[in-house]
Amino acid sequence: DRAEPLEHKRFLAYRSRPGTMFALLLLTAPASLPAIMSSLPIVSSLPMSERRLATDETIENCKKVTIDFVIRDNDPTIASVEDDIVRDLAKIGINVNTRVVNASAYIKAETEGDYHMLFTRTWGAPYDPHSYFNGFAVPAHVEYSAIGGLEPPLTRDALLEMIADVQVQSDPLVVADKWEEILQEMHNQAMLIPLWGTRIPYVLNRRFAGFTPSTQTYSYPLSSVKIHSGSGNVTVAPGAGGSLFSSIGPVHAHQYYPNQLFVQSWIYEGLVGYGQDGEISPVLATSWVVQEIPSGGAQYTFTLREGVKFHDGSDWNCAVAKLNFDHVLSPTVKQRHKWLGTTEQLTSWSCNSAGQFVLETKSAFYPLLQELSYIRPLTFAAATAFAQGIDSDPDTHNSCNSGDFGSRYAFIEDTVTCAGLKPIGTGPFKLAQQETNADGVDIKAVFARHDDYWGGAPEIEFLHIRYYETTDDVQKDLLSGDLDMALGIGPLTPKQVQDLKYYHSDKVDVRHSEVMQNALVIMNTNKAPTSDIVTRRAIIHAVDKSRFIKEEFAGLEQPVYQQMPFSAPYCNVELNPTWAFDFEKAQLLNCPVPAETTTSDKLPVWAIAVIAVGGALLVAVLAFLYVMYRREKQNKPLFTNINVETKDVEVRDA
Repeated sequence: DRAEPLEHKRFLAYRSRPGTMFALLLLTAPASLPAIMSSLPIVSSLPMSERRLATDETIENCKKVTIDFVIRDNDPTIASVEDDIVRDLAKIGINVNTRVVNASAYIKAETEGDYHMLFTRTWGAPYDPHSYFNGFAVPAHVEYSAIGGLEPPLTRDALLEMIADVQVQSDPLVVADKWEEILQEMHNQAMLIPLWGTRIPYVLNRRFAGFTPSTQTYSYPLSSVKIHSGSGNVTVAPGAGGSLFSSIGPVHAHQYYPNQLFVQSWIYEGLVGYGQDGEISPVLATSWVVQEIPSGGAQYTFTLREGVKFHDGSDWNCAVAKLNFDHVLSPTVKQRHKWLGTTEQLTSWSCNSAGQFVLETKSAFYPLLQELSYIRPLTFAAATAFAQGIDSDPDTHNSCNSGDFGSRYAFIEDTVTCAGLKPIGTGPFKLAQQETNADGVDIKAVFARHDDYWGGAPEIEFLHIRYYETTDDVQKDLLSGDLDMALGIGPLTPKQVQDLKYYHSDKVDVRHSEVMQNALVIMNTNKAPTSDIVTRRAIIHAVDKSRFIKEEFAGLEQPVYQQMPFSAPYCNVELNPTWAFDFEKAQLLNCPVPAETTTSDKLPVWAIAVIAVGGALLVAVLAFLYVMYRREKQNKPLFTNINVETKDVEVRDA
């Protein structure tokens, strides 16, 4: 190595007394302390996912509230996450009293507002958003009671006016703007915990082919299914409103629960259908013409499909179409259907001389065709299904079943006589047999194919609907081959669906729809303590849905942060603020004195040791500086100056 020669220099050297070198080391200690300290865990820098359960002291600082959480007794989906929600809320001092109830008690709770939180879903295609929001005006729906105490200046009446107004707009851009305003107003109320977007699962034995997932949430289209092998007798475990099936109900064309939508879709049909991306498709009408009329409304003229036969062989025609509308839309009975905008918009329905069915509305009501695609109530039963045939009077022999209107609409039967309706439609399947036990469970429910179906007779000869007590039994029978199909939400848990998809695809074919509806927890703004928007916000931010959805759904569903699915018309908008998990914010909202640390923030032993050593070094440095100062004052310095002369040194190559 080569080095340059050194010139003569004078420099300061230090000659220490005993301990001087140690003292020099101590002088460097303070510079190292910031680096040491910066490596230690600090509460505010911890990832939110690591900040879990609050300490007992923290919970003592929280506002103590107890809330009732109402869920259905046979809904395996919500049952799988209910305990997670309860645990999350306990971390901010909110005690949850979960009430697991049957269908009747569930309906009673939502209609009477007897809940603080209640698990629900948007209605899905084709009902979202307008019919779902129209349901807010119906006392029988949970949303009506939930919006009774909205934050000013918004009120229930004002919100319902906004919902009604958007539906009579004709300009699509105006419609879009008004829906965005409604969605943002609802979002601001913090009355919903958006959980996950629901894709409808369908599991079929590999002996079938040709199944296409439905474009409607609660229908299971089986008329196109082909049978590769085996019998034409097919066993099905259907989902019933998101739960395990128990009964198909009275199979009525025009009424609601306990009638099951999937059964009504097999037996009855409407004028039009709901296709991919909301496309309106011909069903019992082959075409239609829409014209504006001087009153400001619109006239719809439907050309009806010819050659269509009902299950009993009777003919489909305009007179039958009018008969069904007369009974559903009678001035008294239509009050039960007020969630349907069509019931308020239609001013007349008649048959013209060409046998076409003509409807007129009072306003430019944009959702009319969409509402005519619904599974109920504006679908058609044969004239022979009515008590007095084609001459059945809507008041004295209405098609309604007595007692099926529910307590809130019992008054309807004060002026209308319900004479019932036989289950005779035009659909691809017809009811062949139904046996119900004393507990209201169908021990036998069989549907036969409609051999004269206008769309072509299905290959499936008979559908045997099976009742199961548990989803485990459903999965076991699917794998053994004793069960052919499990359709919709309810017969299997999300984990079971994923297990069948990834580990048993040799035996079953698993299909999914797109995201049809959002799963939600709705909070009652009209009942304390959820009448307090601060409490509602705290609840929303305390629920760590991403964690439990990952654990319970095995990738089947994904978290959502808004009320409506983006796939619903006019709902593909970003709303603020984002209702996401934020434990620190939940604590700040519900706890007067937020916790400074959590159980996961305790310092490790090595960190405590480093701090102790650093503190000792700092004390030693200060002591040394004090001693050095005292010695200087006494003319006894610790260090002296030495003059050192250096000579030229020539460095040669090694």
